[in-house]
Amino acid sequence: MSRLNFGTVDRCSVKFNTATLLGLQAAYENFSTTGQDSRNFEICITDESAARGAPMDEHDVISVTFVARMPPGVRGLGNASPLGTSIKYVVSPETGEILGIYLTK
Repeated sequence: MSRLNFGTVDRCSVKFNTATLLGLQAAYENFSTTGQDSRNFEICITDESAARGAPMDEHDVISVTFVARMPPGVRGLGNASPLGTSIKYVVSPETGEILGIYLTK
């Protein structure tokens, strides 16, 4: 079992804390305003401090990234999917507030 800023990851399950769930909701609501079809995306939740190997402190953040899928048989670099544009939301693990929104590659 691993404890991260957004909750606990076990072999077969993930437990989210309330702030993470609020952040996911806020990110999805903002993403839905872009008019992109959410069925063409995968959602990646990352504990940024754990990803960087940094110790936990008050500046830790969670990222929620909507990653555009590539159609079968199509290749592309970075954010070159014809199905949509990938978007990364930076979320506070304490409040679930969106701290930043970025287009990704």
